Amino acid sequence: MSELIASFYAYGDPAPQGSLKHVGGGRLVDSSRRLRPWRQLVTAAAREALRVSGQTEPHLGPVQVLAVLTVPKPKSAPKRIQTWPSKRPDVDKLARAILDALTDAGVWHDDAQVVELTAVKVYPDEHPLALPTTGAYIQIWSVTE
Repeated sequence: MSELIASFYAYGDPAPQGSLKHVGGGRLVDSSRRLRPWRQLVTAAAREALRVSGQTEPHLGPVQVLAVLTVPKPKSAPKRIQTWPSKRPDVDKLARAILDALTDAGVWHDDAQVVELTAVKVYPDEHPLALPTTGAYIQIWSVTE
């Protein structure tokens, strides 16, 4: 049996986290300029969801996460039929940004606690859980026996 820890929306442009580039002096930075603002949006939304739910400490046990990431639909894509965003950014890199933002928000101590992850990349209003605009719908559940 599982228990819902938090469920929330984060509105903004999902950004992938993955590739690092070397900028000299032994420093590495994320290759996406959009990553930091996106992670800050998700972190703030997660903290607010935790505040509302009354959770004051990071969750200690295993968790499962559902992340439905709504990305911009290209103008060239068909308007009247459902299509799938099968181009960049990669769904795993989008999920990595979400998990690290949830760690920053204090949902858990480490994203190694995530034992099940479902990440879906969709266009606005083309999935039952898709947002009408870009962003993410996120659910976090505790995993119990």
